[in-house]
This record gives sequence, structure tokens and C-alpha cells, in this order.
Amino acid sequence: MKKSPCARWTVAAVAMTALLCGLATPRAVAQQATAPATGGEPTAAQKYKNIQVLKDLPASQLHDAMTFMVASTGGNCLTCHVRVDGELAFEKDDNDRKVTARTMLRMVRAINDEHFKGEERVTCSTCHQARREPSPLPPLSQPLTPEQIAALAQRGATRPGGGAPGQPAAPAQAGGAPPPGAPGPGGRNQRPTETVDQVLDRYVQALGGRDALLKLTSRVRRGTVTNRAGQSSPITVEETSAGLFRATIESTPATSRAFDGHSGWVETAGRIRELDGVESANAGLPADLVLGLRIKDGYSAVAVRAYDRVNGHDVIAVEGRRSPAVTETLYFDRTSGLLVRRMARMRTPLGHLPAQIDYDDYRLVDGIQTPFDVRITDWESVLVERFAEVTFNQAIDSTRFAKPAPKPGL
Repeated sequence: MKKSPCARWTVAAVAMTALLCGLATPRAVAQQATAPATGGEPTAAQKYKNIQVLKDLPASQLHDAMTFMVASTGGNCLTCHVRVDGELAFEKDDNDRKVTARTMLRMVRAINDEHFKGEERVTCSTCHQARREPSPLPPLSQPLTPEQIAALAQRGATRPGGGAPGQPAAPAQAGGAPPPGAPGPGGRNQRPTETVDQVLDRYVQALGGRDALLKLTSRVRRGTVTNRAGQSSPITVEETSAGLFRATIESTPATSRAFDGHSGWVETAGRIRELDGVESANAGLPADLVLGLRIKDGYSAVAVRAYDRVNGHDVIAVEGRRSPAVTETLYFDRTSGLLVRRMARMRTPLGHLPAQIDYDDYRLVDGIQTPFDVRITDWESVLVERFAEVTFNQAIDSTRFAKPAPKPGL
């Protein structure tokens, strides 16, 4: 009797699950792969061809293993297997990812056996989180739930920028933005035809034109900011075309975060702390007054990467290196040409840290398109800024951006 498509589909489970998991197999698979099947049931190796790792896995459990892997990684049979004459040839090793799968399966088994006494502590979802490729980035912070806010209230006041000291970040929401260039629906698999110059020139024109941007010297924005604990405070954001930036949050206690063009600093309740490394780079990231003019000359290795979809917008992603330690992906609306999102990846000795800025509610102010809603998210905080007033070319004393001297007694 010819096997049904469903039956044949389960054959793909072993090789594909090992590959797509990358670092994981469920406990049943890991344990039964090392112990002979009982009750006279045929093993996977006895029933199917070219099973090299999960030889002792009961054949009836292939479907369950496959279901777990697909749910954890978002893959399908063709991720690992090839077709021959229109039919999936599960036994063939023509796809290199299937070969890699076997190595990954052995590695996961070793991790659980050597470090967790064979218990199911590492699974596909541990690394993949429904993504085909695991992300090395820590998740972005998310707003706190009402329950988390209530728990923080019992412990004491939260920090102006995020949660209380030592409070872990809320888990990342499922279905967040995929990594730059990740495939997906809505034409995202198509290769972009636009050049870097075309995308960036359109962005500059959408903002108001090159001549108008060249005339800008400063921007002051006033409104409210809401942190991930749901607390709202007045905020004033000052910046210059030279890349100087300062955000002052009139919370309790008041907090200022600034970047002087070279390094960042933060002041809270009169206490001043100089920022180093990625913290300093992160402090200067929101300084985007003349970003449209800086990308070509100020970023290296700029390239168009992919079509994507961000916050309901069809976008085109452009990637560039802001500095040796910071790489950015900028997402431009394919209809308006305006910037929708910036995603920065900042290198540390142990991996990269993410920061993301989302722009919305663009309005025309003195001939310049300006976002009135800005959401800044990094590995420890979420700040949602909503501005009510925007002023260009206002004189700002340069000392506003310089790190103040410590106050006596602090």
C-alpha cells in the first residue's frame, strides 16, 4: 500500500527536527534515541531509510517529534529535504542543512546529558522561539503587566526609564519584528530593486528636501513620556544638527540623559554617571535631527537588504555600520519614503545588545516632516514619547549637553 502524504510527512521529522531545532530536541526524543524501543515496536531506523542519529527512536513517535520542532522553529519539510521528480525524497542528504541537523541533534543530547543529567532543559524553543534562525540578541523590553506593576509598587518606586533596579525585563512578545532580511509574507521574499541612493534620496525628499535639512541647527520637542511601568511624566528633548542630544524627564526624581557628541551621561536626583561603551552609544542613538543627511557619509557598508513589514507598513530595509561596534538596520516606508524603525545591534565581548526606535504620527512643522510619536526600546527599558510641541532652530546653550560637575555632598 502506498503511504499517505501524512505518513510520508512524518518521515521528515527526524532529520528536519534535528536541523531546525539547532540546539534542541524534546526529552522523549533525546531519551528514547539512546534506549532501545520496547514492546516489539519497530524503531525509526528499522522502518525508514537513512536514519543515522535517532536510530532507536520508536517509529510511532516521529510525528510528535516533528510537530514539536515545527511549532518551535516555524519550518517545514523543504527546509531540510529535497524533491525528486516532484516528490519529497526524505532519505536523501542533498540538502546540507539536513547533514548539519545530525550534528545539532548530537550536540543537544550532549548538553542535556552532561549538564542537566539527561533532563529536558534545552529544547528547540530555548533558542528559536518560533524563528527559523536563532537570534543571538537578548529580547527587547516589553511594557509591564498590571500584575508586575503592582508587585513593583510593593517594593518601591520604579526607575524613570524602566523597571525597578534588578527587575527582570518582561518577556518579549511573540511575533515581534523578524531579523533584518528574514523571509515572510507580503513580498518580503522578493529581492529589492532600489539602490541605496534611491532609498535615501527619497527619504530626504520626504522629510522636506536637502536644502531644508541643511538649514536646521536644532530641534526642541516637548510632551509626555510613558515608561514600561505605565508611569507618565513631562519630557523635553533637545538636540542639534551636530548630534548633541539631551532628554529631560520631569519625573520623581527628575532624570536627564544626554550625549555630547562623544560620550553619554545620565543624571538622576543630582547624581551623575558617565556612560561607557554600548550605554554611551545607546544614549546618542536618538539624535536623529539630520539623520537623512548623515547616513551616506557617516555610515559604512551601507546596503539595501530586504523588503519587510513593520507596524503595518510595507518597508524596505537598509543596513549600515554606524561605528565599528554598532550596526543599524533602517526601515523606510515604501509608499511615503519616511523612516518607520531603526534597529541597532551593539557589540559587546559576549554578544550583541539590541536597541530599537519606532517612529509614527509624522506631521509637517515648518516644512519638515517630524514624528510626534517615538517609541524607544532597549534591553532594559521602554519609553513611549508623545510630543505636543516641536520647535526648530531654537538657540540652545551648548553647556546643556556637557556633563555637569558633581554637586557637593552627592
